[in-house]
Amino acid sequence: MGVAEELKSKNFSLYGQLIALLSGVLLIVLGAVTLLAHIIYSILAIVFGVICILIELPIFLRICPTGPTFDKAVRALKNHWLRFLTYLIFAIVMWSSLAQKSTVLAIGAATTTLAAGCYLVAAIKNQVQLTTSLLGGTGVNNPGFDTRYATQV
Repeated sequence: MGVAEELKSKNFSLYGQLIALLSGVLLIVLGAVTLLAHIIYSILAIVFGVICILIELPIFLRICPTGPTFDKAVRALKNHWLRFLTYLIFAIVMWSSLAQKSTVLAIGAATTTLAAGCYLVAAIKNQVQLTTSLLGGTGVNNPGFDTRYATQV
């Protein structure tokens, strides 16, 4: 099953994962671009971007040299509610950067807000946590998953 079928599945944890990965990349790139104009917010954007990628692609926890406390904290974010709160906090911080000066960091704030929204919907609908097959995850083609309702059977 491909990404097109996953996008049709109406499972918001898949949408959240894809948008959070996009957000992570954008935060890193935009943080680097605005580093001289917004030193504090740019550094925060880069840190938030790395954390987004580590949350959504836990394989990097094995590759990157991080401490056991950090690894444990990232692995604890498997719950939709905790991911929603994490991305909401990231979004609030990034939106607050606009109070100082309007920059392209608003794009990262917007995508992080969208990721938080997707995880909120997934949490409210009590959807099963899936990962996109595009990145080697489970996808929607696993036993017990009904693509018509995007819930665990």
